[in-house]
Amino acid sequence: MFSHKKLLVALLLACNLSVFSEETKPIKLYGFARSDFFSDTRDMYTSVQDLFSFYPMYKDLNVDGEDLNAIPSSSMMSIASRFGLDISAPAGFWGAKSAFAKIETDFGGSPNYMLLRIRQAYTQLLWDKSNLLIGQTWHPLFVPATMPNVLSLNAGSPFQPFNRSPQIRFNYQKGKINLSAAAIYQMMYTNHGPEGASSSYQKNAITPELYVSIEYKKNNSLVGLGADYKSIMPTRYKKDLNGVSHVNHDVLRTPALMVYGVTTSGNFTAKAKVIVGQNLTEHCIIGGYAITPKDEYIPYNSLTSYIHFNYGKIHQLGLMLGYTENFGPSKSLPIGSKFYGFGVANMNADNERMINNIFRIVPTYSYNIKNWRLGVELEYTNAGWGKRSNDNGTIMKLDRSDNYRIYAILMYTF
Repeated sequence: MFSHKKLLVALLLACNLSVFSEETKPIKLYGFARSDFFSDTRDMYTSVQDLFSFYPMYKDLNVDGEDLNAIPSSSMMSIASRFGLDISAPAGFWGAKSAFAKIETDFGGSPNYMLLRIRQAYTQLLWDKSNLLIGQTWHPLFVPATMPNVLSLNAGSPFQPFNRSPQIRFNYQKGKINLSAAAIYQMMYTNHGPEGASSSYQKNAITPELYVSIEYKKNNSLVGLGADYKSIMPTRYKKDLNGVSHVNHDVLRTPALMVYGVTTSGNFTAKAKVIVGQNLTEHCIIGGYAITPKDEYIPYNSLTSYIHFNYGKIHQLGLMLGYTENFGPSKSLPIGSKFYGFGVANMNADNERMINNIFRIVPTYSYNIKNWRLGVELEYTNAGWGKRSNDNGTIMKLDRSDNYRIYAILMYTF
């Protein structure tokens, strides 16, 4: 087993390698030490020890009319700290002019223990106008250049897709045009289904998720258009009228379309993205799919969007506006259909609640000097919760809940 002492030796070795001259430095150690403080006005659906906020929970009223989810809380922790290694080589195989590899990790676990986890781990071959990436990195729908510059660990989720997955991605650049194609499999970020959240649904469908895009960049602006197509098999077996199990051959196939843009002028930057698609739950986007009593798969249609403005360098001001909506199933659901997805509480129970839409407003201020960043932001999130109709599966009888989150960080980057 890899001991903490061996890990320390490896890090010290990486630090020694990183002090080589710029011309000969094959390995670069990078990362940051970060402390986060946050405070919420009500119960939130979160992850990563509550640092990663998604949406406020629905109003849960008792017989006295008291909202059991209207509970304020606050906390502080430093598990978002991170380090990684960038490894460069002068040449690769298949005639590549150079090669590159990245290994990046941070911390995860429970309040009683913390574990290192892989964020990114990939190799890359580079030619004059193209490159080939193999390994785990950001999903192509994420587009790092469009990531909102918020302080929160959620990076704009659930309005910005959040997903890192194993993939094979090829990029080709011709002048101001960049073309990209990728084949992607799930690992850490997975779809929901009858067996919970699992990567097995895509494994059982055999084919990888497919993605293509075109991006145009001129001066300090870029625009892009991307298309995604995914197949999953939520159930491997079906039962006939006699209760006998049979191998299932039906697959749920769902598309997504993305358009985005970024522009910079001096100290001002604007970013925007819109995605429409089906069953994007592995990206932490509300929606999903239903399975009817006859084992038919029916996807839900979703939209997610945001715009982010940022101004300044040392004193930096930002504003993010986000909106996402679950439009309901692509066709009417028969009674008894079960739903699997994201943005739902008490799934398939009598007291099931489902989100129809969410909007968020995030003003941010940060002070950035040398390697230091000190910042504070207010994250206001408002969600419309409803019940799934027994008639057709749409979300009805909305009741809104909101949360104010005060978020502050202190970070040293190396």
